[in-house]
Amino acid sequence: MSRNRYLNGCDYLMLAFDHELRRAGYAGNSCQIIVELGATIRPDTLRRRLAESLVQYPLLASRPAGVVWTRWKPCRTVPTVRLHRDDTGLREQLFNDPLDARHGELFRFDLVERDGHAMDLVFTWMHALMDARAAEYFLTGVGRGELPPLATETPTIAASTRTASERWRMAWHATCHIERLARVRSRALRMPVRSLPPRLKYRIEKISADETARVHENAVRVCGVLGQAQFCAAASVIELHHLHQRLGTGSPSYCLPLAVGLRPKGTIEPLFSNQVAMLMIQFLADQLDGLPTIVSALKDQTQQAMRSGLLEQAIMLAEVSRWLPLPLCLAIMKYSLGGEIASLFYGDAGAVNQQFTEFLGAPVVDVAHVAPVTPSPGLGVVFCRFRNQLRFVVVHAAPVLSDTEAAEFAANLRQRLLHP
Repeated sequence: MSRNRYLNGCDYLMLAFDHELRRAGYAGNSCQIIVELGATIRPDTLRRRLAESLVQYPLLASRPAGVVWTRWKPCRTVPTVRLHRDDTGLREQLFNDPLDARHGELFRFDLVERDGHAMDLVFTWMHALMDARAAEYFLTGVGRGELPPLATETPTIAASTRTASERWRMAWHATCHIERLARVRSRALRMPVRSLPPRLKYRIEKISADETARVHENAVRVCGVLGQAQFCAAASVIELHHLHQRLGTGSPSYCLPLAVGLRPKGTIEPLFSNQVAMLMIQFLADQLDGLPTIVSALKDQTQQAMRSGLLEQAIMLAEVSRWLPLPLCLAIMKYSLGGEIASLFYGDAGAVNQQFTEFLGAPVVDVAHVAPVTPSPGLGVVFCRFRNQLRFVVVHAAPVLSDTEAAEFAANLRQRLLHP
């Protein structure tokens, strides 16, 4: 590993969210991939495979270090592999069990036995380490014993040909865009109930192959051939709007951060980093009449962002933010948006890696992605597709939304996807 392997701008943003969540008493910005296996595997076999991974990837035994321009500092640590035999309330417990990142625990494996013949594999990792796509490829490599080589260069998504003054000017333009969004500020769902412990909960919604085909047909009809992700995002926004109406907290606007992948098609390098940029989209009250109106607003803003260079400007903003201490970086962002970082955290991990068919010899039966949400907005949706079957996970902060309210939101979103 390079002596100074620095976090790129998006890595640093994910670390900032980790700081914000831990400061509020939550477990941190840790993501999960939940894998249903058709057979059991031995924890010792997985431990040996991970020990081999540490030799190839010393980065896996490190911790974020530095007040500014954060780098990965090597640590002496051994990845955790735990075996559980009782899954009563276990998933929620694991999601709220923090990683000890200060001592180099960047990921963890939990094996949950089911009926003695099957097993759930819960892979938890620090979001600052890598994005969902890289995590899938890492799981695939560990399971097969065929880990790809790690790129030796520092992972960065900045344009190296830009001068320092150009980078700062582009970052300023991205800041001005956020200020424009703040002219019509979003409104929070509600203030957290302070008497409730800071815990995140989630529910997994599985959509059958036939239902997924129907969702695809709806997406083509509303958004066009390549618009399934846009269709799911638009459906999430309109259900968020209806949730606000039910709670009596109708918001004049909604801000949706969209993750835009930056890897060249077909590549995963560098493996350990977040190769995405966050593009902020805003929906005003008069754009929430129905899915076609929301989709049109989403397309127009995305196209305008591409034409105006806003995507590269957002990348530069993330890059120059690495010169700021984490609390200051996040405070500036929250101040610009009136404390509401986003109205809804939305993610779409796309199709699960087709090579991820077995893990240590056990067949992979199902996969779901889970990502955390900050206390404000306290609600998020993560989509993925496993063997042509749509999955989405609704995550909510317990002090903000009750289980009943989150379940109603999930059920309504499902119906919206099937019957727009």
